[in-house]
Amino acid sequence: MINPEIIWRSSDTAKGWEGCLSIPGLRGQVPRHRRIGVRYLTRQGEQVEEELDGFLARVFQHEFNHTAGLVFVNRMESTRELVTEKEILRLICRAE
Repeated sequence: MINPEIIWRSSDTAKGWEGCLSIPGLRGQVPRHRRIGVRYLTRQGEQVEEELDGFLARVFQHEFNHTAGLVFVNRMESTRELVTEKEILRLICRAE
């Protein structure tokens, strides 16, 4: 994807756990739009527009934020929802 942009966002959002290689060892609950419209160029110069939803919409928004110098903690509503990877694994194992 070359020169990606978000051209619209759904009004509904959902929180989900995210982490990033830019901040190793931490995970946080990040609100993201459930659906987005994106536009970008392919390597062949073809313009593409598509709708992304769910996990793909989350990943696109996460990576798109990097183009503006942002990481997932910049999008969190509260640092109280920030945990270590060790803690999140403990929470996941407890839930099973």
